[in-house]
Amino acid sequence: MHGSLYSIEKESFKKSLIHSIDPRIKLISVLLIILTATLLNSVYSMILIEFYLMLLILLSRISLSYTIKRILLILPFGVFLAIFQPFIRGETVIFQIFGISIYQEGLSFGLTLFLKFLVSVTSVVFLSSTTPMHEVICAGRRLGLPGIISTLLGLMVRYIFIMYDVLESTLKAQKSRCFNGKNLTYKQILNIFGYSVGALFIRAYEQGERTYLAMVSRGYSENSKIQLHDGTIGLSEVVFLISTIIISITLLVL
Repeated sequence: MHGSLYSIEKESFKKSLIHSIDPRIKLISVLLIILTATLLNSVYSMILIEFYLMLLILLSRISLSYTIKRILLILPFGVFLAIFQPFIRGETVIFQIFGISIYQEGLSFGLTLFLKFLVSVTSVVFLSSTTPMHEVICAGRRLGLPGIISTLLGLMVRYIFIMYDVLESTLKAQKSRCFNGKNLTYKQILNIFGYSVGALFIRAYEQGERTYLAMVSRGYSENSKIQLHDGTIGLSEVVFLISTIIISITLLVL
């Protein structure tokens, strides 16, 4: 994993104008931006959306370098999908490399696909960096997300942090026992890695059993209702949402 998971929550608890906006408004705005990027086929329009997202990130006083690192961490998956498009899609050959044709239509489609992925990743990073994860889940619940799904998402978020702590303790235990991959064969490293993964899964299973028994002992069932604190939507939230809607509609129309 890149860095610590807790640094994500640290960024989301900062104080700024963007952080103070109701999580429901930010969630709706991010979904609207992703939907707009999906419908658009103009490179310039998606570049404008990316600039808009970067402006919001600057206004939220998030660490720009850390935000870019998070985006770059996920970006290779989009590059992997886009990089093959110029070789397999289209009819107009621009040039050839070692007898392999590169098509103009595929190049345009690949660039568009990459920008769609970039806008979507930036939107998710913006949301997670300005809103704590449990608030995002509560916002989805208040917007109509089924209770069982919100509960599963909440447990999943907590498990990520717990399993990260377990992984860190396992790595520290290996280092304390002078584990050094340079002095071992490839087969020995695979065996140790397999034992570590197996131990991690066993701990996850045991933690799941303990969590389930704790919830049942407190009267939890599929019909249990979670108490949500309704926040108020003020003028800043309305302005933010209207601005996002206007930008999205303008780009779709133009």
